[in-house]
Amino acid sequence: MKFAWLLLFLGGAAQAASVQGQLLNQATGKPAAYLAVRLNSPQRGPSQFVYSGTDGIFALRNVPAGSYNLEIWRNGKQAQTIKVTVQEPLTKVGVVRVP
Repeated sequence: MKFAWLLLFLGGAAQAASVQGQLLNQATGKPAAYLAVRLNSPQRGPSQFVYSGTDGIFALRNVPAGSYNLEIWRNGKQAQTIKVTVQEPLTKVGVVRVP
């Protein structure tokens, strides 16, 4: 009986997606390194920040499907916001040129 409950629980577990993209400096076209990125929605609130790498690439993991604002922060200030619809298993934002 316990085993059947476990299968039912695992079978109904919610899935989550990954969101990936790359940030480029709008003026130079070079990768925008170490910028803070997060997802925000009225229903779920803001996610934890992740940071773009030296290549400008960022990835957010374990994101429930839905509509979000992708926020890009530089020097403690929000630099840009993009609407994103997250779908499982992977949502690629592509290249984002940041002012």
